[in-house]
Amino acid sequence: MFTYFDENGVCKCAIDSAYREGRISVPKPISCHLYPIRLQKYRDFTAVNYHKWSICAPAVKFGKKEGVALYKFLKEPLIRKFGEQWYEQVCEAAKMIEDGKK
Repeated sequence: MFTYFDENGVCKCAIDSAYREGRISVPKPISCHLYPIRLQKYRDFTAVNYHKWSICAPAVKFGKKEGVALYKFLKEPLIRKFGEQWYEQVCEAAKMIEDGKK
């Protein structure tokens, strides 16, 4: 409903595009900005979960090809939601995991 295809055939969010172009003053909702990450609030913490959906398969394939992890692709919305310090901790944890695989 809020998508369109740009001149290169890339599906984009109309709300996000209008915001980035300065045509509206409110960014898209954080739940949309974070997708395919979904948040589940619990009493003591918020779980950050990946929602695997077949429609996203081309993006996942492209991300793997380009070597872009999901947390890197979603840097802007993750910082918007949780802050810079939290994101830096995610990057440190990912590096530790990656170093452990080597």
